[in-house]
Amino acid sequence: MIKVKTCKEAEIWYSLLSQCFKGLERRTLDDLRDIVNSPHFDPQRLLLAEVDGRPAGLIWIKGTFTEDRYELWDLAVLREFWGKGVEDALISKAVGLLSEKGAKLIRAHTFSIEYYVSAYKRHGFKPVRRILRIVWDIQGMKTEPPLEVGVQVRNVGPDDLDLLPNVFVESLRPYWDWWIEDYGGKERLKEVSRAWFNPSSDLIWLVAERKGKVVGLTGFHVKGREAYFFGVMVLPEHRLKGVGWTLMKSALNRLRQLGLERLIVYTMAYLDHLAPGALLYLKSGGKIEAEYIQLERKLSH
Repeated sequence: MIKVKTCKEAEIWYSLLSQCFKGLERRTLDDLRDIVNSPHFDPQRLLLAEVDGRPAGLIWIKGTFTEDRYELWDLAVLREFWGKGVEDALISKAVGLLSEKGAKLIRAHTFSIEYYVSAYKRHGFKPVRRILRIVWDIQGMKTEPPLEVGVQVRNVGPDDLDLLPNVFVESLRPYWDWWIEDYGGKERLKEVSRAWFNPSSDLIWLVAERKGKVVGLTGFHVKGREAYFFGVMVLPEHRLKGVGWTLMKSALNRLRQLGLERLIVYTMAYLDHLAPGALLYLKSGGKIEAEYIQLERKLSH
């Protein structure tokens, strides 16, 4: 008998993810404990499926900055319970809860594993894009000078703080329009992102200037010997002119100087081909470490 209930134990969460995805899953037990212990964590949104009292699977409902949009993460079912309806029970329960909350759009995020993708499809979800996890072995790469394209790369300064939210949002378009909408639109994301560029945020940002104007930026968050990359962002009118390549090489050189070992980015790709950002990252020496599929389902009320 399958029973779906709420869960707030990071140890169970971590155990299921580790058993189901092994080396693909990068989050540690401490990472999940931080989520569970956060004041923003809602234990009603972490659902555990049990079969005859044994943990068999799990799914996590994540909110966005828009009240009628939600995401489903971490659908994981132990292989011994595949084909026994555990995944269907979890998805049905999650969709039912979100329907009651008035959700209009649900986005599912899963490893590119047929079992999980097919499960979501059975419940009316349609694949919309891929997400790639790309990594660089920083110390194993050669230092390369940026292209001579009339672009200067420097640290963010106090005078940049007012203009960076606009550069950030406009540089995401059109590839990340869906993500902008998750934050409630352009103006809302500009407001939210303002704090990210503050020197006290513990994030490292670099900007690209051409003729005294900021035309692009990149940034990362250092965690131990690794850095999580926010990607290279260039204003649309300045793309395909060497700005992105210059920012990419400057970021790698900076991280090498800091003595870091790995750089990690999560970036989008279309279902049948790569987006420009992914191409840039692969050309600069990054390697695809994992692939995810994003699926969406619209709810009508």
